[in-house]
Amino acid sequence: MKITFYGTRGSISVSEPEFSHFGGNTSCVLVTFDNERIGILDAGTGIRKLGHDILTSSIEQRDNIFIGLSHTHWDHIQGFPFFKPAYDPNRKFTVAIVGKGSKATNLESIFATQMQREYFPVSLSEMGAHISFWQPEITDFTAPSGVSILASKHTHPGDAYGYRITEGATTLVYCTDVEHGDSIDPNVVKLAQNADLLIHDAQYTPEELKDKKGWGHSSWEQAIDVALRAKAKKLALFHHDPEHDDSFLMRVEKECQRLFANAFLAREGMVITL
Repeated sequence: MKITFYGTRGSISVSEPEFSHFGGNTSCVLVTFDNERIGILDAGTGIRKLGHDILTSSIEQRDNIFIGLSHTHWDHIQGFPFFKPAYDPNRKFTVAIVGKGSKATNLESIFATQMQREYFPVSLSEMGAHISFWQPEITDFTAPSGVSILASKHTHPGDAYGYRITEGATTLVYCTDVEHGDSIDPNVVKLAQNADLLIHDAQYTPEELKDKKGWGHSSWEQAIDVALRAKAKKLALFHHDPEHDDSFLMRVEKECQRLFANAFLAREGMVITL
């Protein structure tokens, strides 16, 4: 399994030079499986570059590509109108939020609304590719390729979901936009148990978190706590605050690695092979 980060920023994209090392695009992660099929986690602004790479590289998969969403806040879906493969009538995509207890509005209507004429010149129905939307109230399923996915809802305004993705003996856990509250959410620890790579929200410093209660995010300290409790092998700190520039994040990374040697801050373009 190979993980490629196309968007690591949270809340809103940033483009100033001092944000270039860790990247300015919002959440999007490509998962390439051993059978060469691909999956996409979130459709923030990073999916624009991913779409370009799909069209210009060796990624030739034209049967159904799964796009799994943690939730539908704008920073996690706003790149989709600029995802060029979705304009190819020969391609098929399933856009999904998987998990029980969802209160989300109809998923297709959310994507259609952000592409209304008032906001975008091309409607969802005009994109061209075969796009289906899936909101099953299940906590686990196995894809035809043999990849298994477990879903777990966690605290975030409007709700959000974490995913445990397993292929053979390799496990990736994607858990962003999670607020633990006064104590670490045991369901998140359970989801991340013994993961080869845990990608976890770390938008705030411990000091910032004190003033951000109810905002729906974690501190880097909480992310490390989850990784240690779950015995995760590696931790990618993710969803960087748009106010945190490269020099700030470099200092955060050093502090994180002092506490957990296999922790690192996710960088746009970074590739991790598990």
